[in-house]
Amino acid sequence: MLEHAGLPKTYWGEAVMTATFLRNRCPTRSISLEQSPYQVWTGRKPMLANLKVFGCHAFVAIPKEKRRKLDARAERCRFLGYSEHEKAYRFEDITSGRIVISRDAKFMENVFCEDERQNTQVVTMDVAEDATEDEASDDEQRNPPDTRP
Repeated sequence: MLEHAGLPKTYWGEAVMTATFLRNRCPTRSISLEQSPYQVWTGRKPMLANLKVFGCHAFVAIPKEKRRKLDARAERCRFLGYSEHEKAYRFEDITSGRIVISRDAKFMENVFCEDERQNTQVVTMDVAEDATEDEASDDEQRNPPDTRP
């Protein structure tokens, strides 16, 4: 989960909590293939429509009481998991690093921690092109070009 999200290992606690939350909502063979541990414990089916991709970016709404007329209506955050005590999600504010618990968010499930990914460079090399250049230089060494007039 951490690797996919591009997050450092310091987020391992959040990843474990989210993985546990997800695993408890998936059917297991030990109970039956039709019920999850959550369903056995509560007697209700889990709401799978609320599941999101760990580490994705989201815009979390700022309540009207906390903003003024020209302030931003949402803050950019990173999805960290699900709240234990409220029916809400846990986020980390990207700019300040503080934890935000909210259920009013727009998720960008295909956008992850681009800060770390922008610093990495991808180098591609055409192997066939290099091989033909090497072969040509080998041929020149074995058979020098004819320089006679």
